[in-house]
Amino acid sequence: MAGYLRANPQACDTAEGIRRWWFDSEHEVEMEQLLDALEWMKRRGVVEEILAADGRRRYRRLAGDARLQALIDAADAG
Repeated sequence: MAGYLRANPQACDTAEGIRRWWFDSEHEVEMEQLLDALEWMKRRGVVEEILAADGRRRYRRLAGDARLQALIDAADAG
């Protein structure tokens, strides 16, 4: 997900939209896992959650490129 945010810095979507569009068919993600990952990223200042006018929660990038790259590097190492 961090790679997608780096390549698409203006991306903003609901959790369902992220699950459906941000991952390719080879990397299906369970909604519970995705919500856990989004919460983890929120706590670290990588994404923010906003409440849209339609009442749905959307997530968008908050961190800069360096922070996103550090997240990608940590994931690759683990």
